[in-house]
Amino acid sequence: NERPKASDIAPGRNGPYKWFSGQWYAGEGPSLDHYRTEDGVLAISLGGELVSTPRDFSAGKLPLLPGSEGFYVEFEVRLSDNDPDHWPAVWLMPAEHNGKQEDHYEGDPPGYERFMEFDIDEGGFGPGLTGTVHNWRGVWTKEKGYPEHEQNPNNVSTVPIDRSEWHTFGGSYDPIRQRVAWWLDGVEQMSAGPPYVPEVAAKQHFYLIMSCQSHGANKPYDMFVRAVRAYVPPKPKRASAQ
Repeated sequence: NERPKASDIAPGRNGPYKWFSGQWYAGEGPSLDHYRTEDGVLAISLGGELVSTPRDFSAGKLPLLPGSEGFYVEFEVRLSDNDPDHWPAVWLMPAEHNGKQEDHYEGDPPGYERFMEFDIDEGGFGPGLTGTVHNWRGVWTKEKGYPEHEQNPNNVSTVPIDRSEWHTFGGSYDPIRQRVAWWLDGVEQMSAGPPYVPEVAAKQHFYLIMSCQSHGANKPYDMFVRAVRAYVPPKPKRASAQ
């Protein structure tokens, strides 16, 4: 249950912090000038991106979400305005997908990777919430990326939302039913299962991402993040020996 602040962000690539600027594959990442705390709320300006795991995937202060247990995660977010060029995103990726082939599993061909990407919300694709789950597979190449991919077709809600107002965007993952669902302000909006939700997700551990991007025009804006919460079901208690 986090209320992120600019002071929580690592000043370098790694370190004992809660948040880190930029993804592991994106060079040095955005400068700390992209982040500030305003009235106790984190503001991310255009081009900023935060993740909850260090670049070397050593242990950060925020725990990974275990696919084996299932989880629910939510972000309280608003934007400075509603321009459709804005591309704010809150999403999850597995720590096993880290350039070290840790998303390669026994029985797969050499170089073959498998992982789930879970996009809780992305702005600018429709009038309402846009939630997408990606099933990525194959041997990655610079020319073609991953050759095997499915994503849920029901990912763009037609119900408009005012992104300049506070909203809570949520996503849940159930490894037993192999199902994900998307939530807006506490109300389930849509769900997806196989083949869009891969079985391998139950073997993976997910970190949090918040990014403030553009669809091409690069119109300046701020993405305000008031809170980030994650829940993992408690493990059943074993009955005591009689």
